[in-house]
Amino acid sequence: MKIAVTCIQLIRDIEQWRPALEQAGFDVVVPDIPGQHLEGDALVTALDGCVGVVAGDDKFTAEVQDRLADLRVISKWGIGVDGIDRPHAASRGTVVTNTPGAFDDEVADITMAYTIMLLRQLHVIHEGVRDGGWPKPAGRSLGGLRMGIIGLGGIGRAVVRRAVVAGMDVVGSDPSPESRAAAEADGAAIVDIDELMATSDVVSVNCPLTPETHHLVDDARLAAMRPGGYLVNTGRGDVVDTVALAAALRAGHLAGAALDVLEEEPPAPDNPIRGIDTVIFGSHNASNTFEASARVHRRAIENLARALGVEIDLP
Repeated sequence: MKIAVTCIQLIRDIEQWRPALEQAGFDVVVPDIPGQHLEGDALVTALDGCVGVVAGDDKFTAEVQDRLADLRVISKWGIGVDGIDRPHAASRGTVVTNTPGAFDDEVADITMAYTIMLLRQLHVIHEGVRDGGWPKPAGRSLGGLRMGIIGLGGIGRAVVRRAVVAGMDVVGSDPSPESRAAAEADGAAIVDIDELMATSDVVSVNCPLTPETHHLVDDARLAAMRPGGYLVNTGRGDVVDTVALAAALRAGHLAGAALDVLEEEPPAPDNPIRGIDTVIFGSHNASNTFEASARVHRRAIENLARALGVEIDLP
């Protein structure tokens, strides 16, 4: 039974899992991934003849799926399934799974790390000392500042808990009544997104990418933020309008941003966000610890095997 692994984290660790996969009867294909993911012709070629795949951020459009006649299961490594046309998959009978909640704490840790870096200008100090200086910029204290969290799923609520412990005034926004209630129990006040944007010193984007959240943080909402505010995005790049964010930063309306995710990954040399010295860049890597990866490897492989009706004994 031919399967592929296109998730770069699992490819990194594949030799730990290959014996169990092969013992379960899988012929494992590990294609070369030149960047972060595959799409179009490259994805079709990599999955030729495969009945299943443990996928990373690959783009499973309707057109790609229709060219993969043998594909029965897409086991998404991680949470976000915005790269998969799920209605089309359902129409073809292709099973799509993911691993929600697997790295809530890891991403929340990075959200707070970015927040502290921005507020205390640690990146500026680092660069200054490395260049021979001894800078001492005055920062902001976390305690008493308001953090607004867009998206109160598992990651957003983990950010709530950390920000509350840090003494911040925490507000959150989410369309789900269950998520709002859980976040409120963790110490967040629930407000609508426009109030959140207008009253928060730090805005943390932790919602999934859906048609409703595409460019949710646009020029109008950025303009409504407090002058000197900060934006941290560890959710999905397309939730934030890059052009609008770049303009708000260049104009000095916002004091800084930390972006683990971007609309264009990696950003091209002419991307408007490049070259802005008040931006801290990540590489869509907030979830990437050995411990979290091991948990997600296991769940993604189990999801794939279960959907294909195969029993597997994992180490």
